Amino acid sequence: MAFAAGDKDTAENNKQHINLSMQAYEVVMSDMFTFGEEKLSGFINTIFAHYSPVAKASVSRSLNTLRGELDKWLSGIPGDERTKTRIINGLVIQRRNRLIEQASSYGSGKAFKFWLNKENLTYLTEENSECGEEAYYGKRGKYIKSVIEEYTRLPYVQRELIYFQPSVEKIRCAIRDERQLRVVTGADSVYGVYPCDILCDPLSTANYLVGYCKRYALADEEKQPCSFRLSALKSVKVERSKSAFLKAGERKELAQKIASRGVQFMAGSETEIHVKLTEAGLYKYRRQTHLRPVLVRKENECFVFQCTVAQAEFYFFKFGKDAEIILPVSLREKFRLMYEEAAGVYRMRE
Repeated sequence: MAFAAGDKDTAENNKQHINLSMQAYEVVMSDMFTFGEEKLSGFINTIFAHYSPVAKASVSRSLNTLRGELDKWLSGIPGDERTKTRIINGLVIQRRNRLIEQASSYGSGKAFKFWLNKENLTYLTEENSECGEEAYYGKRGKYIKSVIEEYTRLPYVQRELIYFQPSVEKIRCAIRDERQLRVVTGADSVYGVYPCDILCDPLSTANYLVGYCKRYALADEEKQPCSFRLSALKSVKVERSKSAFLKAGERKELAQKIASRGVQFMAGSETEIHVKLTEAGLYKYRRQTHLRPVLVRKENECFVFQCTVAQAEFYFFKFGKDAEIILPVSLREKFRLMYEEAAGVYRMRE
């Protein structure tokens, strides 16, 4: 049943009090900043709407799912039905007690009020709502808290998929139906994408839409391997009239590029990057394996790497004076300008 209206918690009043643990509150603040969400009410409403249907904190849903799974598993086993029922009921009660104990274990730390949107308010308070959590929480604020606390304890890449669930569902639908996507990036560039998968990088720091793409306005342009960071996409639209069939050879090429470049650096062609490394720079290269470009040979005083320019920039810029870019000249010049601009900032404060 839905949550009953009380003196301070009425169905007409969408103002909601909640008290999160400091751990959960800090994750919420961090995710809001990363995902570009400015309003706390908007963020809490989004996470609750997207995650509550599958959260373990939704005790009623969790127990119904467990009961269905147990009934299915035991249905093919010969035996007394009353015994099977007792087994199922015993396991469900055991799970219920664990979930209730988990929900009550979250501490307090940061209290605040936010506004429930119409959809969440209706789900939580309408008489004919499918919400069945009142029996386990008593007050809707305790239920919302438990859902948010559980969300904040998930790995970042899972939280990212939850927040951007509408875009994720569109992408997965397009992959299943082999339809093209129209995506708009943070720089307002528009691409037609032949989607292949949603993947995270090796260290699970972000999710990427991976496939082939071409500029949306240039229909005759040859499609190229690509990856778009999920959180950097402004909009995603399924183009149901446009096929996105990928041949086996194209999928193989994509897999090879992911293996050699990393999912972050799918765009652009690989080239040779000539770098002079100090002893300290060589030590850093040996130690810093994340997104490390492949060393193909040593040539005179230079180490020659095979990777995209974007990967070289990302990897070697943090080396500072311990890595000097020799070739390509355009990348060398870019490093010079970036270092000079950074030094200029520090000189202005002297």
